[in-house]
Amino acid sequence: MRVGRISKLSAYARAESHLVQRTGYGGLVTACGCILALILFWAEMHAFFGPTKLRTDLGVDLSREETLKMTFDITFPALPCAVLSLDVQDVSGESGGDTSLAQDGEVHKYRLNPQGKRIGLSEYIPPKRDIRFGSFVLARPMEEVNNMNQEMDAHEGCHVLGWLDVRRVAGNFHFTIHGQNFMMLKKTQQSIQEAIEHRAFNMEQGSLQIPTDTTGINVSHHIHNINFGPSFPGMANSLNGYNRIVQEESGTFKYFLKVVPSKYKKIVGRTMSTNQYSVTEYFQPVHKGEQKLPAVWFMYDMSPILVTVHEARFSLGHLLVRLCAVIGGVFAVTGMTDRAVHKIMTSVFKVA
Repeated sequence: MRVGRISKLSAYARAESHLVQRTGYGGLVTACGCILALILFWAEMHAFFGPTKLRTDLGVDLSREETLKMTFDITFPALPCAVLSLDVQDVSGESGGDTSLAQDGEVHKYRLNPQGKRIGLSEYIPPKRDIRFGSFVLARPMEEVNNMNQEMDAHEGCHVLGWLDVRRVAGNFHFTIHGQNFMMLKKTQQSIQEAIEHRAFNMEQGSLQIPTDTTGINVSHHIHNINFGPSFPGMANSLNGYNRIVQEESGTFKYFLKVVPSKYKKIVGRTMSTNQYSVTEYFQPVHKGEQKLPAVWFMYDMSPILVTVHEARFSLGHLLVRLCAVIGGVFAVTGMTDRAVHKIMTSVFKVA
């Protein structure tokens, strides 16, 4: 009696076997439905156990850190290490050059042959110099000048890499040939002394000039990476793997970087604090007779916006709901298709 009352609530009525009609096209529709259900089932399982999804939120950067770590790895195939110089400065007045930075082991240079292979295993160490300012007396051994000329004649390149702690304010770092290095190339000891005296006179007169013909300075470069923190999946560092080759005229490459503070929150583990950046490039050609030295500049500025990236994955309950929806939906559509095909086939046979 109780079973009979409960059976009235059943939404799945069962017909007797002799009342059930099986057709060939019904079997074909069922097979297609099963294949479709298996494909969708596999897709849902792959989405659940596969790579995590990333969700991005925006906010205001409230951090008060004073510095950030910037790493770089750049190759200059046409500039020897002896003449290549790195300078860093920011709006707070802080500045430095590669000589002082190299003393702290932050900047490393490796000589390259014309094929781009390293010359030797040790890194390039700049020679010590006696530099006295004021009257601008620059003591540079003739042997060093000869070495610079030999490296230029051999078409050597330079691989520069390292890291810098820079202030979280607008600033820049740039690679170029210092005017005194360019002045020394292809000169004898007597002409060097004359050039130094001429340069000292110009400094006293307030008109420091650069050698006029600088168009032969090739600042072609390959940026292996420039980062302002550790990397995470999907991180935007636009200059990594970037190449710029000087074809006809030399000039100055300027990269304007907008550094965006970012946080990466993993599902399991600590939150990673880092920085992404976007970049805009500008090239300014240098023509013969202009008082300019070709260079590669990287101007950076901090964004007040904080980007928070979250790893996201479906919960187990979410997975079960999606699987039920997929499988149930496939069999519902399969049943509707079977009834439609059956009705069409029945009508066709009746007409025949």
